[in-house]
Amino acid sequence: MRVDKHCYSILISVFIIMGCVGSLCAQDIQLTATIDQNILTLNDQLKLTLTIHGTHDTAHPSFPAMDGFTLLYGPSISAETRIVNGAVSVSKGYTYVLQPTAKGKFTIGQSTVEYKGKVYSSQPLTVEVVDTPRSADAQAPDLEKLVFVDLNVDKNEAYVYEQIVLSFKFYFQKGLPVGDIDYDAPTTKSFMEEKLGDQRQYEEIRDGILFNVLELRTAIFPMMTGELTISPARVKCNLIVQQRRDRRNTSPDSFFGDAFFDDFFDREQKRYPVERTTNSIALKVKPLPEEGKPREFKGAVGDFHMEVSTKAQHVKVGDPITLSFSIYGEGNIQTINEPALVVNQENDFKMYPAESQTQITNREELIRGRKVFSKVIEPQKPDLKATPAIVFSFFDPRTGHYKTITKEPIPITVEAGEQEVPIQLTLSHDKAMPVKRQVQLLAEDILPIMTNLAALRNQGNLVYQNPFIIGGLFIPAVAVVASFLFRRHKDRLASDIGYARTRRAHAVAKKRLEMAQSALRQNLQGEFYSCLSRAMSDYLADKFNIPPASATEGKVTALLQQRGVKDDIIEEVSRRLKDYDHWRFSRDSGTLNEMERSLQIAEELITKIERQLS
Repeated sequence: MRVDKHCYSILISVFIIMGCVGSLCAQDIQLTATIDQNILTLNDQLKLTLTIHGTHDTAHPSFPAMDGFTLLYGPSISAETRIVNGAVSVSKGYTYVLQPTAKGKFTIGQSTVEYKGKVYSSQPLTVEVVDTPRSADAQAPDLEKLVFVDLNVDKNEAYVYEQIVLSFKFYFQKGLPVGDIDYDAPTTKSFMEEKLGDQRQYEEIRDGILFNVLELRTAIFPMMTGELTISPARVKCNLIVQQRRDRRNTSPDSFFGDAFFDDFFDREQKRYPVERTTNSIALKVKPLPEEGKPREFKGAVGDFHMEVSTKAQHVKVGDPITLSFSIYGEGNIQTINEPALVVNQENDFKMYPAESQTQITNREELIRGRKVFSKVIEPQKPDLKATPAIVFSFFDPRTGHYKTITKEPIPITVEAGEQEVPIQLTLSHDKAMPVKRQVQLLAEDILPIMTNLAALRNQGNLVYQNPFIIGGLFIPAVAVVASFLFRRHKDRLASDIGYARTRRAHAVAKKRLEMAQSALRQNLQGEFYSCLSRAMSDYLADKFNIPPASATEGKVTALLQQRGVKDDIIEEVSRRLKDYDHWRFSRDSGTLNEMERSLQIAEELITKIERQLS
């Protein structure tokens, strides 16, 4: 039974592969020509490979016309099928070995192949034959051409907050034994960054030579204007070479000798370190234009769309209505602020701060995502017919203009609320009718009858002089006052959102700092700085009763100055808010000691502000 299942699985796999191959065969094919070197001496041999990509079912490609070479042998035919992440690719190679017969520059002409009535051609190649003596040093290939790196961006001029794709490519000639790769990413201190997809691996032909390419891509967003510089990237690796144990007439360090591409028997490995560094990149970052900037613009840069919905459309005065508006598209989706609500009169609705959730939906080519805001509003009048209009503005860097999306009000029906019945306090039956106590027999002794009343004296302290009795007289009054204050505090917490946020701000900030402490113990740097940023910005937003998204550096600084907070504390808060946002999205998050210091400073700052604002 197990054998049948195994055979069944193999058959399904074969059918899937055959189906994929069949679908590939229905597509166009490609013919490429590559060589193993483009500069060689008269004593060298040139390996020419003609590869048909996309099918195995063709005739041999034509041998290209060329001068200065004779054919030693070939073709050697190889077929290859690759399945990477479900994508199938097939190719068939024809390799020839050529011997140069003269010095000079020669062109290898086009090769052609016919497939389903269509003729495909390879690109011509240029080869130079020199007469350099084959000394030991001359035998060494040019490593600068065999292994190199490249760092580039998709644009050299951009607007602030615009998305830029930074690409690092590591090239090494196909077949070169490269290992132990260590990548040191460039520094992007003035940018926010998001990783784009996984590492890409593919082949690329340069000057007729086939290279393996490893590519890492990152989306970066400039946070300031001016001439910005991206530092060089660096990669270290080892060339792992199989060497013969007994090598005659070969220097120990001359690994490019016969042992380099020779057979695999009787050898030992030797590692040769290679280090490559890219150039730095200069970027010109322009400010956003002032002309045409909408009043509702809050810094979003990209290409976005908006959807709005609500479930409750038939409510009473004071009932909550949750508006859900979703911003989605291409750009830095995480920094998008809440859209604006346009009301006819300020007292039409009571509004609460919106909660938001961010999701990156695609990070393969560019950062695309969705940010959903949930905002609760309460109608305050029975004659309201619609929710407020919702307006979102952004700057489109492709067109160089601002765009505004306006979602019309959603019709609603608001009824008058029920009149509240005043609450009366009444005594319970048990308390109104005290329980009749039973007579208790305290003692059975026979006491003497006192006849001399003058001799009777008070043997204890006077009651009115007892401090406990005097203190006890004030307990009811203190309890009444305390109960009144506590009740008023509870009522205000329930009815005054600003008061409630202010009172709870410190406790909420402490919980966020505890979450940061937990992230620090797990060495989650991004999560750590995210918790610190939310602890500080949400604390200030609660203390000043403003939406969390409005707790920007400038807004917070102005409010702290209005409340008379010391200048040194304000400067430290401003600096820390900038640092947290930078470290959240940067690889340069500092050491563990610096993170512990950041946590300590955040705790101290919140405590100082709490004392000054209380």
